Amino acid sequence: MDADQFSLFNHPTAPHNGTDTSRDAAASIVDQVNGMCRDVLRAIREAEDGLTCDEVEQLLGMKHQTASARIRDLTSCQPALLEQRLDEATGKFVRRATRSGRTARVYYAKG
Repeated sequence: MDADQFSLFNHPTAPHNGTDTSRDAAASIVDQVNGMCRDVLRAIREAEDGLTCDEVEQLLGMKHQTASARIRDLTSCQPALLEQRLDEATGKFVRRATRSGRTARVYYAKG
């Protein structure tokens, strides 16, 4: 399923965790959420080896909070549009080094 054809958030506000600051932030981007999700999904779909959140941030010029929230939206929506894959050698989720030198999970487009 393509995010261009799928309204991820058909709600009067964007997803939030219920705190005042989170509600305010969600309200400020409600008209941009689907577009940001579409951009994240497209970038990850076009990356043959998937992308980490750090790589999404760099490619799309997003703040960490924005990129990680959109990745969370795309992994938790029904049906999920992103997935993580297990490394057969380790039995753990595939990870890759970030700019900080730490490793982060890699996300892949489903389908």
